Amino acid sequence: MIIRVLITTAALLLAGYAFWDGALSGGHVLNPFGILFLSLSGAVWFGWKPLREIFRSTRDESVIPTIAAGAGWSIKGMGKRAPPPRQSASS
Repeated sequence: MIIRVLITTAALLLAGYAFWDGALSGGHVLNPFGILFLSLSGAVWFGWKPLREIFRSTRDESVIPTIAAGAGWSIKGMGKRAPPPRQSASS
C-alpha cells in the first residue's frame, strides 16, 4: 500500500508541476504532460491490483532460461566441456 501511495503521489506532483508551469509560462493550462501524469496517477491508483499481479507472476521468471531453451542449450555446462590441457614435451 505504501508503494501504491508513493507512486500515485509522485505522478500527482508531476502533474501539478506541469499544470503550474503551463499556467505561469503563459502557455495553456491544459498541458499535455499534466494530463499524461494525471491519467498515469489514476491508472496506478485504480489499476493497482492487475499491475501487482503482473509483477508478482513475472518475479520468479528469467529471460536466460527461455533464451537457452530456445537455442537448445543446457544451463549446466552448456553441453560441451573444455578440452583437457596439453602436456608439454620439453624433456
